[in-house]
Amino acid sequence: MAKSITLASSALRYRDQLSEGRSRVESRFRTGLPSFQTATALSDLYDQIVSSVFEEALQHALTGGAKSLHTEKLALVAHGGYGRRDISPYSDADLMLLTPRGSASCAAPVAGALVRDLTDASLDVGFSVRTPAEACSLAWTDPKIYTSLTESRLLCGDETTFRKFHESFRTGAKRRWKTLNQNAIQTRREERRKWGETIYLLRPNVKRSRGGLRDIQLVRWLGFATHGETDLAQLFSLGALSSDDLETLRRAHGFMLRLRHELHFRAKRSQDVLDRPTQMEIARDWGYRGELGVLPVEEFMQDYFEHTRGVRYVSAFFDDDHRARSRTAMALERVLSRRIDDKIRMGPTHIWVIPKRLDAFATCLPDVLRLMQFANENRRRIAHPTWQAIRTAMQNRRLSPPDPQSVQSFLALLSQPGRLASLLRRLHELRVIEQLIPAMRRCRGLLQFNAYHQFTVDAHCLRAVQAATEFEDEETAMGRRYRRIKDKTLLHLALLIHDLGKGYDEDHSEVGRRIAGDVADALELEANQKETLQWLIHKHLLMNTVAFRHDLNDPDVVHDFAAEVGSVGRLELLLVHSVADLIAVGPDVLSDWKMKLIEDLYLRTRRYFETGNLPGENDPELDLHRTEIVSLIEAAGGSRSVVDLVSELPLSLLRHRASDEIANELIQVGKWLGEEKGCYCAGVIEPDGSAVRYNVVVRQGDRRVGTFARITGALFACGLTIFRANIETVGEDLLWDSFWVSDPDFADQPPVDRIQKVCKVIRKAIDEPESTLPAARRVWKTKGSDEPEVVHLLPTKIIFDNDTFDHQTILSLFTYDRLGLLAEIGMVLFANDVSIQFAKIDTHLDQIADVFYITDAAGQPIIDEAYQNQIREAILEVINKSTKSS
Repeated sequence: MAKSITLASSALRYRDQLSEGRSRVESRFRTGLPSFQTATALSDLYDQIVSSVFEEALQHALTGGAKSLHTEKLALVAHGGYGRRDISPYSDADLMLLTPRGSASCAAPVAGALVRDLTDASLDVGFSVRTPAEACSLAWTDPKIYTSLTESRLLCGDETTFRKFHESFRTGAKRRWKTLNQNAIQTRREERRKWGETIYLLRPNVKRSRGGLRDIQLVRWLGFATHGETDLAQLFSLGALSSDDLETLRRAHGFMLRLRHELHFRAKRSQDVLDRPTQMEIARDWGYRGELGVLPVEEFMQDYFEHTRGVRYVSAFFDDDHRARSRTAMALERVLSRRIDDKIRMGPTHIWVIPKRLDAFATCLPDVLRLMQFANENRRRIAHPTWQAIRTAMQNRRLSPPDPQSVQSFLALLSQPGRLASLLRRLHELRVIEQLIPAMRRCRGLLQFNAYHQFTVDAHCLRAVQAATEFEDEETAMGRRYRRIKDKTLLHLALLIHDLGKGYDEDHSEVGRRIAGDVADALELEANQKETLQWLIHKHLLMNTVAFRHDLNDPDVVHDFAAEVGSVGRLELLLVHSVADLIAVGPDVLSDWKMKLIEDLYLRTRRYFETGNLPGENDPELDLHRTEIVSLIEAAGGSRSVVDLVSELPLSLLRHRASDEIANELIQVGKWLGEEKGCYCAGVIEPDGSAVRYNVVVRQGDRRVGTFARITGALFACGLTIFRANIETVGEDLLWDSFWVSDPDFADQPPVDRIQKVCKVIRKAIDEPESTLPAARRVWKTKGSDEPEVVHLLPTKIIFDNDTFDHQTILSLFTYDRLGLLAEIGMVLFANDVSIQFAKIDTHLDQIADVFYITDAAGQPIIDEAYQNQIREAILEVINKSTKSS
């Protein structure tokens, strides 16, 4: 009993020592202790505790009968981050107890006591017990073990045991360098795929994302196998790193280590993800002030991206230098190569500059751009030695305006898809693009502070170019349209610069149009090319705006859009640009629904250009679709009244659903019409299982105000999240509403009884308008735990448009979403006697873009400014209430 009390008090003492030590280090950190010294102080704190606990564990083992001779041969080794003394406040401590074979029997009780007491002291421990031979053997087959053991140091115990292990490990690693380096690179690639392949993530992991601390560690791991050293300064002295690369890694390491310390101290736990609220807090606390058009948090993140960009660059070249290559493949590349000119040769997979001409070539921007042009046209990779020489030369090159030859080579590069996106990324990293397009400099690492965009402005633009060029090899309608564009130069240039107007108070499309004019002048484009480029930048959101926020059944909408576009050629450019732009925003942003709407608008507009017919006029394909639906209804014994509904269906319902699906739905609606008992409601699981579509059909009657509010309120009361809705009118008196929802109660598809229960709630809400809706639950389930942080930097916009139509007002709402907000907005419109004629609801992550075609209770557009302000203030009240509560 006395012994357990002593052990318990010992653990408490070490726990207090750890807590007090962290507090002391944090105080010093807050008063300016550099990041490396902070890591050293924390490592010293860990060393003191671990060494003391180890000594106690040894004594405990000896009192338990272990022989002193055997315990003296044990060696306690720190490895990984702890081994290189590179830890943050709440990092774990990776430990290995090395034991010669003759001491293995006494290692177990020492290890058990050590792990137990360190855990009781609140230290996170990674622990293993190995003989030197076992440690080496496991390292050769497991890259995670190998990379961690490269950073080993003796904490306490027998120095001879540790030295024998380390010498054997070092010798074995150098003998196996090719395999070990290949495995380490592959493991790091897999980690990057999980945590972020691009350095321009808006919510990065400072340790594991591309360009993070782990890529600095990768340089050390590769250096150990190849040169027997992990220290960056030693790798420099051995010629493995240049002085510039060494300085780049040191600066980045210091910045990111400080940032990781900051994250740990703030969270009071291990935390490596730099989320958006924390970005804002750190920018403030670290003294960032911002500048015109750039927020302090954006300035801070630009610094972060600058460091990660440097790390990515250095680690990528170090990776390439230390990757195992087949000598046969390299020789074959040279044998099969051909001369392009007196400076350049091209093989089956690579293109390179002749070594004796490389130094002069690398300093000449026109030559570099011409090389890239050849690489792009022939889809060849630029050989590493050539690119490394170019990188070094361009880093030291004085910035100057581009000469005509460079401009022509740059335009020629833009004209072909090939490897365009990757080459543009390299030019951007070398700061060459900003010499040709100065506005690119300001957008380097510029944040787009919302959950809709996942990348910085410059990364998004480059990804948009990549998205377009990938259409080249697709056997799809978009692939055919992209290939139909004969001269793709303007398209690629527009995608590269389309968002460079962001970050100003003025609308970014307006600023972008002026930037496009400056770019056209600098690149000496012809007048018609300049006009097209400016138009494409100025209107790059037009197609998405019309497709997602307007009623495409209305001939005026298509006519006005066609008038704005002006020609089939511009329509094709705008289509490809719009789709590529959406793809580049982030995964799953271009949903099937959005693609269908864009496709629908494109086809209607192209048909208008070719035939002069507006939607619904002389459309053989649509007529055939209606005929198929009628045939299916008649074959199923549907009534005449159901058949008559086919001719009255809006085009949005006809174009986006299959004939059998529409026929079955109409037959069910027909049965409901024959009975005339309340409203019709049915839930249909979408084909991909991602959502349930609830279709609600209501006889209009004298008043239609409140139907939308009651339906959205019912869905909210059932715990459903509405992320899309379409409100249509069929004939003169049928309201046909569709709501796409996710059901947080079910990880997969909800069962039939759940859908029936929701329909019952909806029917009661509509059929008994005076009844009280069920109370919404207080605790909501959510699918997934990675919720967007509450950072509301973008202003809410409520816009009344009476210019587009004479007979109704378009109300556009842009704001941040929350549970139940759409239902509350519906109630606001109902309370203000607003009738909804048509609506499109679109929610992505934390933002909504909702459009309502509305009238007053008498069916007239809402023109009176006082009435508009009354509605606006009521909507703002519910939005602001939700913001405060969050």
